[in-house]
Amino acid sequence: MAFARGKFGVEYNTTRQRDDGSSGLGWVFAVVALVTLASFAWTLAKRFVDERNERDADRPVVAPAPAAPAPVPAASNAPPPVVAGPPAPALPVTLRNRPVKAQNLLMRLEEAERRHDVEMTVTTIEQLRALPGSPVADIDDELARRLGALNVLRLFSDRNGQWVKQVTVKRGDSASRIAAENGSTLASLARLNGGNVDKIVLGSRLYVMDHPRFNLVIHRRTRTADLSLNGKFFRRYDLVGEVRGETGAYEMSSNPRAIWRKVGAEFRPADRAELELLMPAGARVLVAEM
Repeated sequence: MAFARGKFGVEYNTTRQRDDGSSGLGWVFAVVALVTLASFAWTLAKRFVDERNERDADRPVVAPAPAAPAPVPAASNAPPPVVAGPPAPALPVTLRNRPVKAQNLLMRLEEAERRHDVEMTVTTIEQLRALPGSPVADIDDELARRLGALNVLRLFSDRNGQWVKQVTVKRGDSASRIAAENGSTLASLARLNGGNVDKIVLGSRLYVMDHPRFNLVIHRRTRTADLSLNGKFFRRYDLVGEVRGETGAYEMSSNPRAIWRKVGAEFRPADRAELELLMPAGARVLVAEM
């Protein structure tokens, strides 16, 4: 500070007014500086935001990740929670009120049919029909007919080894001789080998049924006939009209028409042809009341 002596000896501060003026100007400059800094900061912030938006616009759009699965997924090994609701639907007609073993076999049969597994289907049907107490008696006819169709398929298309074997044609062999030596029919030999065995070649191999034991039981009351092969059910046929022959045992002859007249049974043409193709002379035919 600067002081000056006055006229009457009093000292005066000669710089006070100047200091007050400079202080006011300082506040003005400070305010201007703050405004300038704020404007500069706002400009920088705006530029940063604009640049970020431009970068984001150039990025590909990515779909959000799927939500996490529920705490207890369907494939979980944990038992599902108990949920209140309507009662479970009743079992299908083929399962209702049957023993557990019959239910299991019927479900296995459905699976075998779905997978087109012929051997599994055949085995399952045979087990179902052999259950004690006949728990599938109401569908036994349907099962028998399905089994019969599969057996014919296994015999002639698959040439199943339990019934069919291969033989080598030797010198002096004929088709009829090969069929007779193996207890079969010429018609089945022809069908097993493509339908034509009139001329067979020495050294070639032929399919032939291996001494089949066919038995036909004709049921007078139900008008059906069951054919068995080697002691097991093979196929079921329907009769046309009533059985006129007497109850008893007969033998297939070399003239099939004669045996049908004798037992008084009439079949549909396709069924009769199949029986004559399968059953050699000497095969048993039984007429039963049931």
